[in-house]
Amino acid sequence: MLSKYGILYSKYLEEYKPITYQELIMNGTINNFLELKDEELNNLRNSIIIELRNKYKKPNTDSFIELVKYNNFIYNKADELVIWTSCPKSI
Repeated sequence: MLSKYGILYSKYLEEYKPITYQELIMNGTINNFLELKDEELNNLRNSIIIELRNKYKKPNTDSFIELVKYNNFIYNKADELVIWTSCPKSI
């Protein structure tokens, strides 16, 4: 099952690399290709999250709102970087 990165990459291929997309469909390898790409991009996201957590330290507070803001910042920034890296024309 593909996550958002596999689906996004599929749309990117279809729109910006239609020949590659059609070749993958004709060869019957599109699903395997997208699953590998999805796993690769999820691993990239996880490593970016670790780097961002090291760069931007967690707030020293017990405030639920502040911790949610921090986590949202980290996850949104990681998503943005993964999407920009994998599908630059789609942004």
